[in-house]
Amino acid sequence: PLDLRQNSDVHARTVAELLAIARPGSDYLALDESGRIALLLEELATPRPLTAPGVNYSDETRGELAIFHTAQSIHQRYGKAAIENVIISKTDGVSDILEVAVLLKEVGLLRPLEHALDVNIVPLFETIGDLANSGPIMDQLLAIPLYNRLLGSRQALQECMLGYSDSNKDGGFLTSTWALYRAEIALTQVFA
Repeated sequence: PLDLRQNSDVHARTVAELLAIARPGSDYLALDESGRIALLLEELATPRPLTAPGVNYSDETRGELAIFHTAQSIHQRYGKAAIENVIISKTDGVSDILEVAVLLKEVGLLRPLEHALDVNIVPLFETIGDLANSGPIMDQLLAIPLYNRLLGSRQALQECMLGYSDSNKDGGFLTSTWALYRAEIALTQVFA
């Protein structure tokens, strides 16, 4: 199987552009984390897509949507086991995970009315700060009923990844090792 992987900043810019066109006057990137989460949950509650035919999206947005459309085509042709995970590099908030959910909805890999999700959304916590916040982020995410219903379609499986390379660059070997250990403890407690 293949995994998809992209930096959370790219997802944020893509979703921001889609929302700016679908909701004139909105500035997604200017919202704080709770504002972003509320807006994304509103979008995830409806099957209505954000994209519209005939709209000229940026190269980056077209490229990101093309990747997700290709993943959906691969699922149709080869089955869901061909692409199982969408990994979000540099995850630092719940909105990063919900942004991917919105992009998956755009191509039919997430179907809100069926509470169905065809891939695992996998946050990757990489920096020292992100590792420290991984437990609270996942705790907040798993408290969202809509997200829990989606996880139900994935046998209640939620994978997380912890990055040793970037955390080592960010804080050095000892700090990185300690941050990884603390993140493992926090995530174990959340998932328990």
